[in-house]
Amino acid sequence: MGDFKDLEEIAKTATDDFYALLGVTTFDAEESEIKRAYRKASIKVHPDKNPDDADAADKFILLGVARDILLDVKLKTEYDRQRQRKREKALQDELLDGRRRKMKEDLERREREGFSNKRKRAHEVGEAEKREMDIQRLAEDGKRRRKEHQEKLERQRQEEEVSFMEPSPEAETRPQAPAPGQTAEIDRTVKVRFVREGDQATWDKDKVSSMFRKYGEIDSIVMGKDKKLRLPGEKHKKNTATVFIVYTRLDHAHAAVVDGKGDWPALESVTWASKEPEIKSPMNAEFSAPSTPVATPNRNFRASFGLGKGTGSIPGTPKFSFSPKTPSLEEVTMMRLKQAEKKRLEEQIRKQEATEEAGA
Repeated sequence: MGDFKDLEEIAKTATDDFYALLGVTTFDAEESEIKRAYRKASIKVHPDKNPDDADAADKFILLGVARDILLDVKLKTEYDRQRQRKREKALQDELLDGRRRKMKEDLERREREGFSNKRKRAHEVGEAEKREMDIQRLAEDGKRRRKEHQEKLERQRQEEEVSFMEPSPEAETRPQAPAPGQTAEIDRTVKVRFVREGDQATWDKDKVSSMFRKYGEIDSIVMGKDKKLRLPGEKHKKNTATVFIVYTRLDHAHAAVVDGKGDWPALESVTWASKEPEIKSPMNAEFSAPSTPVATPNRNFRASFGLGKGTGSIPGTPKFSFSPKTPSLEEVTMMRLKQAEKKRLEEQIRKQEATEEAGA
């Protein structure tokens, strides 16, 4: 084998196809195949066999170099690597279009000849590429601006459709008193939340209305704007829908809050939109001493208390004043019945579980 450093240099720079020179068909040929191919080829080009060929000796020596390189793993790897690089470069040159090929060849020619305007030409090429990049950047910027404008229009449209969201600070500071005998609208409002995933992704106002109409007559229902919220027990925010349902009666709203989550487990929460209203009977009205004369009771009222005739107001007669948020007697009764029924069912379930555990 020849000098290793010389062979290593040849492996890095050789332009000859050693595989074709030896007659080896595959680059991963076995050592025995390479040796056999060398013996066969060396016989053909041996100087003794070709006395009239002046290049026979050089061919014979080149065959030996090819054999030594292909039989050495390190040298063969280096040779294969530089051949692969040349192939890739040749392939890239073939894929260049006519204009780029001409430009490349022109630049290489000017480099070889030391053309004095090489720097100017490179600058011109750089300017052309810069213009192309500027055009592309402007096109992408225009596309981004159009997308942002469309998103802005969509947000404005959604905000116009939403007529009721969370109660505004002004609404909270200036509440409107309900009509006598009625509860405030905010006390009859139920807030429902659910995550926009699975079947809930398509739920709309009609769907929620059909779900909660079972608890009573609905006065109005409004879908709030979906928001990204971090729900209890979750690590990441989820797209959550909020719905406000205003019932015509307080006891209907109470039934929705009590049973809604159990009837619809897919919901994240069913709560009061404001604080939970107090459940107190109108009969437990607040008593206060009259500050103005009270109308004289009718005869039946006076007779029932054994009072004689008279025209003035009864001394010490209490005046009944009701809180504007006090629910009606019917609403209180229905809510208390609902609570009693729930308590009875819970007690029944506990007894049944205790019986089953005792039997086990």
